[in-house]
Amino acid sequence: MDSHLQSPAANTTTLAVSGMTCGGCAQAVERVLSRVPGVERAAVDFDRGVATVNGSAAASQLIAAVEAAGYGASVADKSAAGKGAAKENSHEHRRHGCC
Repeated sequence: MDSHLQSPAANTTTLAVSGMTCGGCAQAVERVLSRVPGVERAAVDFDRGVATVNGSAAASQLIAAVEAAGYGASVADKSAAGKGAAKENSHEHRRHGCC
């Protein structure tokens, strides 16, 4: 077996993100998640209000980064993911200044 060709499987963390009101917000969340040490890939789905992150970063680190950027985040409940979390807190839009 060529162990040098295999890498450890990356963990996948799915976060429910609140406070996003536009695509610019989603890009901002994706950017801050990508900068967390241990993150290999971050993708944010604005319509579903969900961020999917691959890598070794702990969920608590990811949540802290999103919250530091002014948005809300929690580990996604698979049954609740995609039910309009992106539309919550639309009054927050002006505070973020993303667009």
